[in-house]
Amino acid sequence: MTGYVKRLFAFIIVIALGALVTLVYSKGMRFPPPQFEPRAVATTSVHPSLDYRVSATGAYYQQTDDRGMRFRAFTPHPEIAVAAEQTTEFYLRLENVHPEALLSAADSEVTEQTEGLVRQVRGRTTQGKTVQLEWRLPNPDTYRFTAIGDTGGDTELRWALQRSAQLGADFVLHLGDINYSPEDFAQAVDTLNASPLPVYVAIGNHDFHDAGRSVHEFFTRHIGPRNSTFTLGGVRFVNLDTATFAFPSSMGARGDLVRSLPPLTYTSTRTRDYVVFTHKPLSDPRARETAGYPHSLGWLEARWLQRELSRRGARSLLAGHIHMAIEFEHQGIKTYISGQGLAHADLIVDRPVARILVGEVAPGQAVKFHWETLDMPFTAHCSPRGWEVLEVLGKSDVLAQLRESCG
Repeated sequence: MTGYVKRLFAFIIVIALGALVTLVYSKGMRFPPPQFEPRAVATTSVHPSLDYRVSATGAYYQQTDDRGMRFRAFTPHPEIAVAAEQTTEFYLRLENVHPEALLSAADSEVTEQTEGLVRQVRGRTTQGKTVQLEWRLPNPDTYRFTAIGDTGGDTELRWALQRSAQLGADFVLHLGDINYSPEDFAQAVDTLNASPLPVYVAIGNHDFHDAGRSVHEFFTRHIGPRNSTFTLGGVRFVNLDTATFAFPSSMGARGDLVRSLPPLTYTSTRTRDYVVFTHKPLSDPRARETAGYPHSLGWLEARWLQRELSRRGARSLLAGHIHMAIEFEHQGIKTYISGQGLAHADLIVDRPVARILVGEVAPGQAVKFHWETLDMPFTAHCSPRGWEVLEVLGKSDVLAQLRESCG
């Protein structure tokens, strides 16, 4: 090989590596498995045959059929705009809306049917006019919510939602890991659609990948976006994707969202408090010798996220991933880990010790948190994920009872 050819070959390699590095830094990489940052969920769509356009804020597009379009809300106050080039009848199905939320249709003639958390809206849009649909809670300044993670997608999830309703919550923040078994995702969709309360879900590591396979597209198609935010009663909730390792830490949809958050000190914002909810905590408070390995974000990501959240005045971070109920201070941010969604601790000690986090919002005040027992019935412990712990601990008698009661 001549010197010229060698120099040309080296030049090509340098250019290729430079292009790869530029691409990685512009898009961001996720591991595992190695892939570029996944696409965000769509919030707009056009009906192919009826020719009307729908644009949503606080809700994302799911599918279109002959009847109309289907969306799912990921905030308590979704908004939808419908427009067409000519007079057109439209039909929309919007899921995950609080039963008490009131529809404002801005002087448009629409009809609404409510069934649980589902709103079915029919109306007419005329040429040059946009139909604006907005849902609002009647009392957005005083409310309660719960936070729980690591439930799987079946009976434990169903009970966590029922328990939240018992505790008087207006909505649930799910802290990730719905997908523990091959059936969980499909079961979770049915469970969430039958929930008594709206549920806003952070994506967990098991929801992002499963045995090296990417499964996050199912999550974003049926459950929610990976990153989102909403403000209710002066409190801004921020849902961040910490499911897998991200490089660089500041890139992708998560980085864009965090950078868009204004500091609480800005007089132009009406936000008085932040509640950040995610799957992996910034730090694992357990000693390394007892934890096995840290169940938390990697050092680079945790450092970047802690710095950016602190700059904006965020004081509370809710996470799962660690299957415990604990709270601790981490570099100025109070961390609440509510990861007992399987409640197997109840079966280990034979009494209700698993807990769920409750947040209280009142006018002009910071969010106040307290713990309540999850009180999960024995017959709700049907996830094989929880059974693994019992098997390791030699609880063969409890396992036999569960297998019989759960079929």
